[in-house]
Amino acid sequence: MAELPGTWSVPVVRADFTDDAVWNQIRMRIAEPTEEGFGADVDFVEDRAWDGLDEASIVASYPPSYPHEYRHPVLFVIDAIAISTPGHPVLVINLNAGVDARPFRALPTQVQAIQNNLSLANMDYIEFATSAGLDGVFQGF
Repeated sequence: MAELPGTWSVPVVRADFTDDAVWNQIRMRIAEPTEEGFGADVDFVEDRAWDGLDEASIVASYPPSYPHEYRHPVLFVIDAIAISTPGHPVLVINLNAGVDARPFRALPTQVQAIQNNLSLANMDYIEFATSAGLDGVFQGF
């Protein structure tokens, strides 16, 4: 099992190393400010210990540990599905011990909204998770 990254900002972890161009494209979309000027306060993490892990393995490896054992309430993962699926839906994993919620996926352009609102406690993880479409992907409100 890979350890949760010790980052200052919310981590966006690379778990698939098959396509550097797509990884860089996803990074650019996440880092791009929204129309309202909001940016994602994230740190991009490349750690080969995550390479090849599927969604179920990633989720099972990281039980909710925020706020007592980990500083971030959420983890974003760029896995094989994000790399290979059109729109590149990022895996969003709840790490808040006080919230019982399943992971969901989000378009890279929605990472800013999720990270900003969760970090400021403007919204809860559940609000984003339950707003994902029938395909399980959050595309915005």
